[in-house]
Amino acid sequence: MADAVKRRIVLDLDRCIGCRACGAACHVGHHGQTNLVPGRIAGVAILPIHCRHCEHPACAAACPRGALYQDESGVVRRSDLLCIGCRSCSLACPFGVIPDEFVRHVSPKCDLCVERVLAGDVPRCVATCTARALSFVELKTAAGEPEYVGGRIQSRAILRRA
Repeated sequence: MADAVKRRIVLDLDRCIGCRACGAACHVGHHGQTNLVPGRIAGVAILPIHCRHCEHPACAAACPRGALYQDESGVVRRSDLLCIGCRSCSLACPFGVIPDEFVRHVSPKCDLCVERVLAGDVPRCVATCTARALSFVELKTAAGEPEYVGGRIQSRAILRRA
C-alpha cells in the first residue's frame, strides 16, 4: 500500500469558516474542473466533502466504461476520455461524494491530487485551507473508540440522489 492510500483528507468542522478556498484551489489545479463536492449543513454552512478512496470502490465497479479505476497507489481516479456521463458512479457511491451534475460531460471526482501527494506534498485543498480545517492524516488501522469531529453536526451533500 503506497503512502497516498495510507493518508486521507480530514475536515475539522470546528475550524472550517466556509471560505471555499479549497474548492477554488481544486478548480484551478484541475484546469476548470472542480472535483470537490460542497456539502450543506441544514442551511447553516457549506463544507467540502471529499472522496474516501475506498479499498473496494463501488463507483469503479459500477462504471460500464472503466473510466473509474483504482491506480497502483490505491487512489480511485477517473479517465476523462472514457467517461460517458452515465451517472452510474454517482448512484453507486455510498457516501454521495460523486454528484450527478457534470462538467463537460465528465463526473467530478476527487483524485486526492495524487501527483502532488506522490511528490511528497499535500493535496491542493489542504495546502490552500486558510483556517487549517483540512489536514492530510494517516489512516488508523486499529478499531478503537469512535472519534467525533466537530461535535454533533451532520452533513449532507448538496446534490442528493432521488
